[in-house]
Amino acid sequence: MNRFVFYGGAESIPGYNCTDYKPIVPNPNVNVLNGALDIAYGIVVIFLYAPTVVVFHRQSRLACFKIMFFLGLFDIGAIIVNSLITGFLLMKGASYCDYPNFIYIFGSIGLGCWCSACLTCLVLALNRILDMVCPLMVKVYFRGYRTCAVLMAPILYGIFFTLFTTPILFSAEHQTWFFDPRTMKGHYKDYTNIPHTINNFSLVFLTCFLYFFFCLKVRSQFRKSFRPKRTARQRQIFLQSTLLCLIHLSASVLYVIMQFVEMPRCLTIISQYLWQLAQGCPVIIYLLFNRKVRAALLVFMTSSSQDKSSNYLRKSNDNNRAMLIHSQIQNATTIVRKTEENENRIQLISSTTHEVNPEPTTCVRSGDVVGEDGHEEQ
Repeated sequence: MNRFVFYGGAESIPGYNCTDYKPIVPNPNVNVLNGALDIAYGIVVIFLYAPTVVVFHRQSRLACFKIMFFLGLFDIGAIIVNSLITGFLLMKGASYCDYPNFIYIFGSIGLGCWCSACLTCLVLALNRILDMVCPLMVKVYFRGYRTCAVLMAPILYGIFFTLFTTPILFSAEHQTWFFDPRTMKGHYKDYTNIPHTINNFSLVFLTCFLYFFFCLKVRSQFRKSFRPKRTARQRQIFLQSTLLCLIHLSASVLYVIMQFVEMPRCLTIISQYLWQLAQGCPVIIYLLFNRKVRAALLVFMTSSSQDKSSNYLRKSNDNNRAMLIHSQIQNATTIVRKTEENENRIQLISSTTHEVNPEPTTCVRSGDVVGEDGHEEQ
């Protein structure tokens, strides 16, 4: 991304120029069905992940929930790229030279989110192992704001990949993302991203090793006190850790190999689906196997529905009160109007009676006459 800013655009970067590109009409790479499926998958994952991330934030007093909150943010960012953006490009049949700036920017973001998620998974595995093996170290390194300080490493790690390494670029022909923009044939080695290769082999393998060690430690602890519930819990932990590791490991290895070796199109498509699954499976595993997450999410959804119903009742009461006041004002106005009509009717009857039988209505007593000089005469 730093070269994008320096040169003022993707096509101005040496090796990324698309002057020789000529679009094929009709485009043979248009794939509406797969693009729609990718978009649907991305929407479902984000729909499930969004409230889960909110729950993690509310439970962030615990270090593991704080780590899973950041992991959820990185996964959502990657899902936007590898599912929503990928689906849109597939439906258009577009490759790098069709939308160079758009694909370059989102390729950099997607790469950064993937690498941040990898390091965050490693931090989460370390947190879980230390919590079981040495709880004192958890209090030292993962207490309060120290967890946020530790999580600055994945954030800076992802920023490094976003700004200072070669981005991944979409190819509609292979339905996946490559580092090679395919602008110069035979020069794919010039676009190799060595830090990405190191990330995929070192961090992912190390995370898998830690999760394997974590499963063995859980098994040894549960074996000391055999109970059916503990055995079921042990199976759940082992199953979710195994699924996470297998998916991440497969996606990482395939993505590295296909950057150096020409692979069949079916394998490149599988690698793309594995990347999507690697970023979307954590929320599915949380909801299927983690009872605490399910319970917290249920409480969150229930409280939200109760808040909505209470707001609805409050608004209904306010509307009823306003309608009652309005009706009272109308009744009072009607009473005043009827009173005025009655008074006018009485005045009309009184004036008519005076015209028929005139009587003195002044303050002068009956029988007194007022003279011309203003004095009373008997």
